[in-house]
Amino acid sequence: MSLTLKIVSPREVIYDGSVDFCEIPAESGIEGVLPGHVNFISNVSKGAVKYKIGETVQEIDINGGFVEISNNFINILVND
Repeated sequence: MSLTLKIVSPREVIYDGSVDFCEIPAESGIEGVLPGHVNFISNVSKGAVKYKIGETVQEIDINGGFVEISNNFINILVND
């Protein structure tokens, strides 16, 4: 089972694909997300969204925004 991660800014889709794990700089601290995570909505802080596909870890720097996690979908809307 995997997660679908979508990161969108007002101008473009930054990332849209399947990941095995995601780490998000949520307002309350770093939120680690695995398949089956509870539904969750939060502001996100400036920082790095890290995600893992197989053994490869990648990251995308963001300037804040908000995140919704629901049914193995992670939707992050980021500020420019």
